[in-house]
Amino acid sequence: MKYLKDLISSAFRHLVRRPATLMILLGAIASGSIAKPSEAAETVNFRFSVFEVSISVDDLEIFSKTGELRGALDMASRYISASDLANFQRILTERADVPITVLSRFLYTSQGERMLDILGEYINTGPNLSGNRAIRAAAVLATADKQNGLSLLNFLRKFPTSDIYFDIQSGLQTVSELSDLVQSTQKIVATVNAEASRQALANPQNTSAPQLADLRIKGDRQWERYSFNAPALNSKYEIPFYLFVPKPNNANLRAKSIPAIIIYPGLISAREPLLYLAEHLASYGFAVILTVSPNSSIDQLDKLIVGLASEIAPPQSFVERPQDISAVLDYVEKLPSINNTGGQDINWNNVGIVGHSFGGYAALALVSDAQLQFADLAKVCQAKNEWNPSLLLQCVALGLPNQTYKLGDPRIKSAIAVSPVTSYVLGKAALSKIKVPVAIMGSSDDTFAPVVSEQIIPFTWLTNENRYLVLLNRAGHTAVTAITSSDRLAPEVSNILAGSNPIASQNYLKLLSVAFFKKHLLQDSLYDRYLTPAYFDSISARSAQVSLLRSLSIDKVQ
Repeated sequence: MKYLKDLISSAFRHLVRRPATLMILLGAIASGSIAKPSEAAETVNFRFSVFEVSISVDDLEIFSKTGELRGALDMASRYISASDLANFQRILTERADVPITVLSRFLYTSQGERMLDILGEYINTGPNLSGNRAIRAAAVLATADKQNGLSLLNFLRKFPTSDIYFDIQSGLQTVSELSDLVQSTQKIVATVNAEASRQALANPQNTSAPQLADLRIKGDRQWERYSFNAPALNSKYEIPFYLFVPKPNNANLRAKSIPAIIIYPGLISAREPLLYLAEHLASYGFAVILTVSPNSSIDQLDKLIVGLASEIAPPQSFVERPQDISAVLDYVEKLPSINNTGGQDINWNNVGIVGHSFGGYAALALVSDAQLQFADLAKVCQAKNEWNPSLLLQCVALGLPNQTYKLGDPRIKSAIAVSPVTSYVLGKAALSKIKVPVAIMGSSDDTFAPVVSEQIIPFTWLTNENRYLVLLNRAGHTAVTAITSSDRLAPEVSNILAGSNPIASQNYLKLLSVAFFKKHLLQDSLYDRYLTPAYFDSISARSAQVSLLRSLSIDKVQ
């Protein structure tokens, strides 16, 4: 019994230390209907096997306001520490200010319905009766209540049945599985860092060589920025993009052509959060395209809000994402005024790509030219306890017809995939076929695209000679994206999703991108020294540790 109590307390403390996490979880259970329920919850029932404890919602409200303990709550308090009780009192009324329109639309998407079904396994309207629809109604009613807002207590008050049942046994099993997953992730992250250190010691830096310039610092080239819209391959929509063209200098004029790099943001993202990277690469003499795929960008979220779309990412976006890059390349190849700026040519057949999250999927799809793995995806999407949030996105691909799709583009000669989501939608069958240089960058604290399943293990599937794994420690899913004035998330949420030191993560990506593309697009061997475990070990900061590996055995991470 002490084990169960400690387990629950540990999980509880983890959540209350992260109020924004609670906000996201509660926020994700809203829906469209705001009709008044015929009755409100009066009792919360905690069930464990054949045992059941009931606590009055009125008693919870009195406790939240005055700290007074009554009834079953008073009895339960004898087994809970004073600090946990204080945290519980606070969390009962802590508000999550979530836009009701965004959440109501989201829960009608396939991702939202899947989340409701998962929550309904633990929050029931009766013994063994899923509470998915009731959860939705309660959350919307609480969010619509401007006076009290979406808080745990108001959620209970708005629950449309007189009793709420929490299945503690299922909940404890889930907490145990998640706890094991967290511990396993920490162990594998430590293993990867240790392996990077071993590789650094085995091949130390040449101390007699000239000191390397810091590629995190802006280069000396100026550039021009242009805005264009390219027609999609099917001509049904247009793809907006910025094109950065470096101004020529004497060295550049002597070159036959300059390579290009595409920067591709993730799901429901805009171009601005990665604008810093485009400007940085342009300052080192690269032509840069910064683009989005309209049907899975921030524009798609706007359509969802006003009711013009029914999905955050429709199934077709798994095909459109890589194909939109091909469409943009087709378009820029026909821009002679750009291609001959200042007498220089841009080589559109020597292109690199940096993709983040869903853009990372597209980057790997473009260089693998493999097919979507429908069989593997169908199997994992049917599993109940597959604790990988990225599957909420990957499983959407099952809505596509099971057929052959053209995803690759031979013009893409190298790729950096940052926090990509590919474990099942592409899988080992696709990634093992990649022949061009690839770098995969992952964040240790990524809660959307878990670093082990989405980056570390997929890296072990690569068989190409020039492959790199870069691990950002104490970083989250959005660590490499800058917070802008148009950011839709509250600063507290953005900070949690990014991790403790996003500026350092962004600087590491700047360095990696410049060195990687100088080496693999320009074939400049001077940049070999940057792309080593020893060099990354030498620049790794204590507050934002980074590791680079050139190889990793699957045996070390399983």
